[in-house]
Amino acid sequence: MIWVRRIIDPGEWNAVQDHFEGLFVKLGCPGQMMLVATTGPDATVLFASLPNPSLLHALAGFEQVGDDQLPAEASLLIGHNHAFETQFRYAKWKPAG
Repeated sequence: MIWVRRIIDPGEWNAVQDHFEGLFVKLGCPGQMMLVATTGPDATVLFASLPNPSLLHALAGFEQVGDDQLPAEASLLIGHNHAFETQFRYAKWKPAG
């Protein structure tokens, strides 16, 4: 399994998530494959785990990263809760204002 990331513009969010979901379903919903998001003051970053490095070409704009570059907290967008919970904590909700 490898991890990849991409800084995302808000206008790209749906297309990128839909594309990942299509790949996830096509591959039979692998247990360790997931798409997660982190939101900071400057950008939203998507992180994806892929069961095979050869799939990196299927996700335009993503770059491979090491485990040490993963956030501690994230929001699960696509994937299985159990796999997510072994890698991340759920991001805490912060009220606007």
